[in-house]
Amino acid sequence: MINKIKNKIKKNYTLYIKLRNSYGFQKGLVSLFKSKKGSIEHIKSTYSLVKKDSKILGKPINITIEPTNVCNAQCPVCETGANILERKKAFLSFSDFKIIIDKIYPYTNTLMYYFMGEPFLNKEWVKQVKYTKEKGIPFISTCTNGDVKGIPQGIIESGIDFVSFQMGGTTQETHEVYRVNTNLENIKNNLLQTIKLKKETGSKVHLEAGFILMKHNEHQVEEFIEWCKEIDVDSFNIIDPCVRTVEQGNKYLPTNKDHWIYDPEKFKKGKLQRKIVPQNDCPWIYYSMTIMSNGDVVPCCHDACGKEVMGNLIEQDLEEIWNGEKYQNFRNKIHTNQKDIEICRLCSGYGVSDIK
Repeated sequence: MINKIKNKIKKNYTLYIKLRNSYGFQKGLVSLFKSKKGSIEHIKSTYSLVKKDSKILGKPINITIEPTNVCNAQCPVCETGANILERKKAFLSFSDFKIIIDKIYPYTNTLMYYFMGEPFLNKEWVKQVKYTKEKGIPFISTCTNGDVKGIPQGIIESGIDFVSFQMGGTTQETHEVYRVNTNLENIKNNLLQTIKLKKETGSKVHLEAGFILMKHNEHQVEEFIEWCKEIDVDSFNIIDPCVRTVEQGNKYLPTNKDHWIYDPEKFKKGKLQRKIVPQNDCPWIYYSMTIMSNGDVVPCCHDACGKEVMGNLIEQDLEEIWNGEKYQNFRNKIHTNQKDIEICRLCSGYGVSDIK
């Protein structure tokens, strides 16, 4: 009996030490003292993460919503651009968007308004972003190919917090190798006009210029950086490329392997394997969820085709999905056999976003 008690104390103390030392717990505690939304849920979810429980005490605080899976670009590595998405084309209506937001807003700290499509093609996008701000979600971000009319005015009017304009080069010839069917001049003009309107209106939106680094454009990186400094954009980002096959890797991956998320030695042998070896662990399944344009919920942004649907947030309650049988089984699989999960193969291993 005494030994059982000792073992229980030891086990609980070990759990306490793990929890106390975890980055997620420390981050959540700091945010709690600052009264940041989602802090309590973050701490509760961190407790579940440390224990590797399949049923989570907290609610998801990082949400990705897909306004549409339609895109005007035809990027060959993207499932949407290559027309291999295996999902029906759809635009998330404002009425369905409200249903979703009303279920998640009490807990949501950050919302990524983007998935497998160009978000600004949804004609109700300004109204949708405004609604999320009205419901008190602290931070809303998106990324765009930038080649859509009316972007500058919409960004300022909507109150969105962060927008990344992503490009494929500094010249049209280079840009269109990957960003097929988009016009670089239109993208640059939209970004410049948004910067101008931001200054005129006093908007707080953070504007980023992104450069998708690939073999055919790596010689233009310095030119891109200099241009970003000239136009006074808030930040710029060199985006490491993602490919789906070895053939795509041979065509698009840059010669500088520091920008690869894949193992170069395995790649030489014809195998596409990420550098980060699966550790049967993933913070995304404890803090976040991705909601597709038809309301289907998938674990993360690497499930573009919806292979691991956990439920539908238009039709079901959040708790019913978040701690439902499918989600719990998926978490158990992550903790026991992550290397066999297809969507994990595409992951670069980055953590969830900080509490804003």
